[in-house]
Amino acid sequence: MKVLFFNSARYLVIGIPQGIAVLSAILKKAGHEVELFDTTFLKPKRYILDSKKPMAGTTVYKKTPYTLEDLVKDDPGVSIEEEFQKKIDSFKPDLIAVSTMTINYDFAMRLLKRVNRRGCPVIMGGMHATICPEDVIFRDIVDMICVGEGEESLLELCDHMEQGKGFTDIPNLWVKSKNGKIYKNKLRPFVDLDKLPHPDWSIFDQRHLYRPFMGKVYKGSFYTSSRGCPGRCTYCVNDRLGEMFKECGRYFRCQKPETTAMHLTELKKRYGATWFKFGDDTFLLQPLRLLKELRDMIKPLNILFGCSVRPDTITEEKVKVLKEMGCVAMSIGIETGNEEIRKKVLNRNISDSQIEKALKIINDYDIRISTFNLIGLPGEKRENVFETIELNRRLNVKSANVYVVYPYSGTKIASTFNIVTTKKNGEMIPLSEASIFHLSKMSPREVEALKKTFNLYLSLPKELWPLIKIAEGSGAKSNRVYKTLLKRMEKIV
Repeated sequence: MKVLFFNSARYLVIGIPQGIAVLSAILKKAGHEVELFDTTFLKPKRYILDSKKPMAGTTVYKKTPYTLEDLVKDDPGVSIEEEFQKKIDSFKPDLIAVSTMTINYDFAMRLLKRVNRRGCPVIMGGMHATICPEDVIFRDIVDMICVGEGEESLLELCDHMEQGKGFTDIPNLWVKSKNGKIYKNKLRPFVDLDKLPHPDWSIFDQRHLYRPFMGKVYKGSFYTSSRGCPGRCTYCVNDRLGEMFKECGRYFRCQKPETTAMHLTELKKRYGATWFKFGDDTFLLQPLRLLKELRDMIKPLNILFGCSVRPDTITEEKVKVLKEMGCVAMSIGIETGNEEIRKKVLNRNISDSQIEKALKIINDYDIRISTFNLIGLPGEKRENVFETIELNRRLNVKSANVYVVYPYSGTKIASTFNIVTTKKNGEMIPLSEASIFHLSKMSPREVEALKKTFNLYLSLPKELWPLIKIAEGSGAKSNRVYKTLLKRMEKIV
């Protein structure tokens, strides 16, 4: 059985998706043949580096000996559609397996429509197929979808297809028959995370392992040791997922420390990885006892890693343990500097004092902090955005990521405000256009301007704020002022 995985990533948005990597390992172990079509390093013919519109506001990083752009500068421009067709024609897959998030869903669908699949069936998985199964299964080019975890379901599907057995009753799969009937199968229990193999990074371009950090370049990528999140934030789909899968087992669960240590050891041995980003929703939800066990197992590896944490999970003892095992960076959610909006609008029952205490602990252990901030929130005013800026300034934050809130399907914000995230042609409204939902009391233009200048307000002296206000504009003068201030910020950071 020949399976072609399709990773529909935007150009140069690097990072090996663990879902595909684990599925590849499982299928290979069972004797199936696997290849990958990955758009990450396919340079579009009309690609211009400066035309990329970042999802987050302006952020400055320390310069490294070489950049990702250096690694791709000699790559020719190609037709992504033609490259996809070449892969299908040469590999002749029996199944095309697509894993995609909402952000890449339309891109994947457009490519699939434009190629001749030679009758090869398509199965869609990932977050978008799980949250919006009705939308996905009714697309003409989709034959099956996987709702939820796919490790056991995809293997069972491939085995059945290879053996000529029927596959319309496989749990977690929705299957479209030739006459248009859709078989919506029951959900299966969650997989045992300790029985999964280490991710198969071999099918990916090794430039995915480019990991710049504080002026140096390391090798590594994402690794996730847990699944689920008990949080019920209104901008996140975890609330919906928790309800969908309540019969499947405990929604939040962790691997045993020995499993994580074994996998990291193998990834370092095979690929030279020494820098990992844990993709867990909130890494410090694990009990202290398990963190200590993990520390003792991976400390000899001498690896570095970053992780995401919630302020209310941070204790000095836990941070100390993470520092000892190699943690050098933490991403922490502030969301907004207004407590009322944080609690009543976002359902984040975390106070400013908790955040301040948490960041002090992290700073005391010399772990680099980056904050996660949202603007354009329901009911938010300009002064509320500056409350967020001021909180970051008070906490002496050097790296702040700011996004315009996007009301994803399945989130409480989307349902509360009856948000439709699709255009008349059926395609998704891009994340880069999130301000058009007009959830805040600011104009979309003002929201975008504050996203662009957020880190200027954060990093530069207040006497320069009148100039930053000019830089919020879009005219020639505003652009000149913005570029000048950006250079000044780069020198500070």
